[in-house]
Amino acid sequence: MSWRPAATTTTLASPRRGRALTRRIADYFGLSYPHEFASAVSLLIALILLRVITVMHYKFGADEPQHLHVIWGWARGFVQYRDLADNHMPLFQILCAPIYKLIGDRATILYWMRILLQPLYIVAFWCTYRIGSLLFSRRVGVWAAILAGLSFDYAFCSVEFRTDNLWAPLWLLCMSVLLGGALTTRRALIAGFLMGLCFGVSMKTSLLVMSTVIGGSMTLIFVGRERLGIGWRQILGALTAFFATALIVPATIMAAFALYGIWPQFRYWIFDHNVVPGLTNHPGWWVIIFAVGFPLVALEARRAVAATPETIVAARQSFVFVTAGFFFTALLSFWPFLSRQDYLPFYPLAFVICTGAVLTVWDRWTRHRDIAKIWRAVPMPALFGVCELLVALLVHPFWVDKAKLESDLLRTTLKLTEPGDFVFDRRGETVFRQRCFYPIIETFTKERIRRGLMADNTIQRCIDTRTCVAILPDDMPLATFRFLEQNYLPIGNRLRVAGIRLHSSTDEKHFDFEIVIPASYKIIARDVGTVMGVLDGERYEGKERFLSPGTHTFVQTSTGHDLVVFWAQAVDRHFRPTQW
Repeated sequence: MSWRPAATTTTLASPRRGRALTRRIADYFGLSYPHEFASAVSLLIALILLRVITVMHYKFGADEPQHLHVIWGWARGFVQYRDLADNHMPLFQILCAPIYKLIGDRATILYWMRILLQPLYIVAFWCTYRIGSLLFSRRVGVWAAILAGLSFDYAFCSVEFRTDNLWAPLWLLCMSVLLGGALTTRRALIAGFLMGLCFGVSMKTSLLVMSTVIGGSMTLIFVGRERLGIGWRQILGALTAFFATALIVPATIMAAFALYGIWPQFRYWIFDHNVVPGLTNHPGWWVIIFAVGFPLVALEARRAVAATPETIVAARQSFVFVTAGFFFTALLSFWPFLSRQDYLPFYPLAFVICTGAVLTVWDRWTRHRDIAKIWRAVPMPALFGVCELLVALLVHPFWVDKAKLESDLLRTTLKLTEPGDFVFDRRGETVFRQRCFYPIIETFTKERIRRGLMADNTIQRCIDTRTCVAILPDDMPLATFRFLEQNYLPIGNRLRVAGIRLHSSTDEKHFDFEIVIPASYKIIARDVGTVMGVLDGERYEGKERFLSPGTHTFVQTSTGHDLVVFWAQAVDRHFRPTQW
């Protein structure tokens, strides 16, 4: 009968061991126990749940299928820039192509590719924690990572399948390496290679390089070489090593495309296409943001260095603050066309700086007031986190599934078309099929067409490639819009299929109609299964008939009403016009 006391002792010991373990974890991260630790853990769990829901329900942006279409092309033997237009550096697409081949053509491919990027988000989360720990404390690192993750703009943008969600974590890794210890040649080599990988993903890295160099230079001025114990030979050696490895990846990519004779297309889409003089989406007076903002950043960094006795901490804080400040103010003032993903590298650093400043001031303020007891139970960072979470849920309610629209479009595309069929879309929204119009239709393309710098041969390409499936977006040249509207009928999911409605000016039996897209068609009616009659002088019994461009005549002998000439493949696969 001696087993009962032993079991009781074991049962009582387990909660004690659990509490001791959580207390040790809280002490390691500098979190007060139990309130602050419990708040941080709860918000971290909420962040993970928000992430899962966002992956599955957040709407797919226009860039996501564009990137995936290029990856599909690589997996099928097409070459970026030569066969498929794209205005991004190719490293991201090349790395994803083998994974795409494993998954295959399926309607849920965008979900799979979003999931594929989540380890990169973990890297960014860890880098945010690491940088916060190096600049302030582990406690600041924990809260900065959590609060950055709950920030609705960063949370939703960082979940998308886009090049920027490889680009930003790589740069954060580069910053973590530079901040992690003394400025040695080995450290500069690693950081430079990471910066080169950033160049392989996006040419926006040029601004990151400028920001990093300015941040390092001004930190040397503010802190002083003597105080840091760094000589000119060490600085020049580190810079040489950094830029030498930073050039490896972009130089290799450029050399490979030049070797295979694709340099003109590569140069155009990476360098020329993305620069249209005078085209911007923000007013010119924003240049004042840099003129006023960056000197204030530099002044504040100098004051912080003077107030921080620890040399290494002062240098790290100055480097991050100046680098982030230069990037942000220069981006707003000088970058010609701003998009929300451009800020992805900035958010983690901004949250590190703000969290460190707020916690430092708050700890000093609460140390001398009785109200501190309240804030020990409800920590200030936790309140910020709860507010961010509520804002995220209000901006994008998790119960509304906006991602399903794109997966339905891909499912319909796979059902409707064969691999050899051409489609018309703006930027590769249909993913799995080759586009009949080579350029992607976005802001720079439309402006170039408007200025006469690029030919708009969309209509001719639709005819030449016998394109029978199209998407009718509003954001496109008016002539193309009218052509698609007149020669394609909607079937739902934003898709249109080649076909026209038949109208008779006499007895609803004799129809003259114009075919523009040469293809095999069937004539169908709304209320009967098979339409009978005489088509171009030959008996028609409901079977598909190839119709060349030009005027055709149909005389109906059956009783159908509301007739349409519709692409035969769509009819055979049970698609019908939605607006009959």
